[in-house]
Amino acid sequence: MEDMGHGGGAIQQMNLEDVSPATRLLEKRRQMFEVQEALETQKEEFARREELFKRREDALRKQDLELQQQLIRFNKFLQENDSKTARAEKKAKEEKILGEQKAQEIHEKTHEHDELVNKKDEMKAILDKNLVYE
Repeated sequence: MEDMGHGGGAIQQMNLEDVSPATRLLEKRRQMFEVQEALETQKEEFARREELFKRREDALRKQDLELQQQLIRFNKFLQENDSKTARAEKKAKEEKILGEQKAQEIHEKTHEHDELVNKKDEMKAILDKNLVYE
């Protein structure tokens, strides 16, 4: 009964046949207890590994959620940036058109002013000519 390691099963088997049924029962109970202990150890190891995997899974889920939130924020930033760019381009286009309109208006007013100055000069010349007759 001392040799209970590997390969000692045949010797143990022979010894168990030579002993009383009560001793055989005790030996079987001992073997069953060892098997039960090994099973409990495996269950504990399985539970430990399962807990470790759950923690890793939770960490990955948290990381995934954080990445999704960052993606949402980044997409929002891009949309806002595109919107600002579109507004700035529209404003620049409107200002360009307004600038061209003002330049045209200045050109027209300058031309009108030049015509009025010419007309004034003509009228002054007529007035100076007519003042001679006074």
